[in-house]
Amino acid sequence: MASKKKKTKAKPITRRTKSFAWVGFLLLASALLAHFLLVMHYDFTQDDAYITFRFAANYLDGHGLVYNIGERVEGYTNFLWTIFMILGGRLGLDFTSLSKVLGTAFGLGTIFVLFFVGQFVFAGHSPTRRGILSGLSCLILGLVYSYAYWTVAGLETAAFGFVVISSIYFYLRRSFITIPGLVLATLIRPEGGLVFFFIVLYEIISHRSLTRYAIIIFATYVIFLLPHAAFKLAYYGSLFPNPFYAKTSFNLQQVIQGLEYTGQFFWHYLAAGIFILPAILLFRRMARPIQVIMIFLLVYTLYITFIGGDVLKVHRFFVPLFPLFALVVVSGLYHMFRKFPVFLVAVAALLVWQLLVPRGNINGFHGREQGLAFKMILLMNNLLANDKSDFTVAASTIGMIGYKLHGHTVIDLLGLTDSTIARHPEPPIEGMQSTWKETKHNTRYLLSRKPDYIIFSTGTKPSAPAERALFLYSGFLHNYRAIGFFLGSKMHSIFKRFGEIPDDVIRDVDIEFVQNLNQAINLVGDNKADNLKALGFLDLALKYSPKPTFPYVYYYLSEANRKLGNIKASYNYLRQAVAQDTLTYEIYKDLYFYEYRLGNYAAADQYRKRAAALVPWYMPRLDSLVKGGN
Repeated sequence: MASKKKKTKAKPITRRTKSFAWVGFLLLASALLAHFLLVMHYDFTQDDAYITFRFAANYLDGHGLVYNIGERVEGYTNFLWTIFMILGGRLGLDFTSLSKVLGTAFGLGTIFVLFFVGQFVFAGHSPTRRGILSGLSCLILGLVYSYAYWTVAGLETAAFGFVVISSIYFYLRRSFITIPGLVLATLIRPEGGLVFFFIVLYEIISHRSLTRYAIIIFATYVIFLLPHAAFKLAYYGSLFPNPFYAKTSFNLQQVIQGLEYTGQFFWHYLAAGIFILPAILLFRRMARPIQVIMIFLLVYTLYITFIGGDVLKVHRFFVPLFPLFALVVVSGLYHMFRKFPVFLVAVAALLVWQLLVPRGNINGFHGREQGLAFKMILLMNNLLANDKSDFTVAASTIGMIGYKLHGHTVIDLLGLTDSTIARHPEPPIEGMQSTWKETKHNTRYLLSRKPDYIIFSTGTKPSAPAERALFLYSGFLHNYRAIGFFLGSKMHSIFKRFGEIPDDVIRDVDIEFVQNLNQAINLVGDNKADNLKALGFLDLALKYSPKPTFPYVYYYLSEANRKLGNIKASYNYLRQAVAQDTLTYEIYKDLYFYEYRLGNYAAADQYRKRAAALVPWYMPRLDSLVKGGN
């Protein structure tokens, strides 16, 4: 008992101690500046944010809190954040700018709150040590790439993190301000309910009784959230948001994905757990507030793992936990290394690790997200410019698409904003292989809605299970063909419905068809060995294709042979394709090129006319390419 008192006893405030009291505040200021600079560096808007913006826009237009007009589906998981967007929109503010300003404010606010949480949990140390330990925790958070990445991404992540750490802080102080924190957390994200249940259960278990504090928190929380629950039931018919049904499967594969997701976080920011190991080994010596935080981190991490992690990468689900992990790591390292200089070296090692190890991965995702947003903006602008009808679209990435196509019906292939797909998916298809976490789909239902366009994030290559499932229906294969728009230096294709889909569609194509076709598309390129492998997969796809043969099998056979220098074979496959199909613009553009270069100008002109009938906007660029221009 004597040694324990000695450890927690605050050191006397001396003149020397006072002279270094500013260090903690300097570290806090450095953390705020570092975070702000990273926010500027990672400035972008994640595609899912536009789903919220579309809900807000529809509400402001008088259509209600819906994604598609007339369809009451809770396709968001951030009710209060959506309300923020509505209020800002009512004032004439731009959704994108507002979300970034709010996100940045909450991100900086969390660092600020973390400093005061540190002052509380390190209360047993001298003011200078307390300030330095709190400041170092803030600096660690301020230099976390993933934290800045999601702060400025347009989503509610930073706001949720702010109310989570605030709720934990006020609980540690046994303040009733915990209650509004928990209510706000739950209104921002459903995981706020997890924070609530943790606090109430921990309060009961730790005191071995139903305390007055627990009763008041429980009763007040329920009373405040009853109106929201009643609204959800009355308006949407469910307490759970639709993405819950779309994303969760509760199977072993989901847990494996969760382990991979959690493992990557521990590797990127904790060196596979090495930096948090001191706190775990010295758990009994930690101050009670740190022990509570560690138990909370364990529960929340298990939850993240159990639900399979997040569809969106870059550690988004761990963002609310980053501040608390920083406190625990600093506390553990400080108790492990008694000499302050050694402790500072350990913290420096952590900072170097988190700045170097995850950088490539995060920058890669950032670049791809920026590219996706840019591509979808140009793609939708082109579509709107060339089709003035009230068309409908089905897509696997609906954020920017839905926002740009405001007023058009947009069907989410993955079911995030569609209750039929989310709650009544087709059974898993045996042999279906995909790296996508979203595995639910209902292709019969989708085709029954007869969308005018179907958009994949990867052009005509079926990647997501919902995309691949389409290729198992001849109703899709016979009635949809690609049209392409020139985006920068490349064409991006989307599927357009040319035929009338029968009312009763059935799955009548072997899974081997799409699996082999997808493998081939991935391989066709500049590598000779890969092209030879692609030909093997395409031969198998040809074998399993329904009749008449899906023309894109011939197209990729032509492409692979062209890459290998087999021009005659490439040309012959194109001729085989046009003999049975008149709607594939890629085949016409290639035949136009071949015939023109062979001097067969009459034939070239015929193929050009057919291509122009399908993609007239592409012809100036195509003419330039075919006739040797730039």
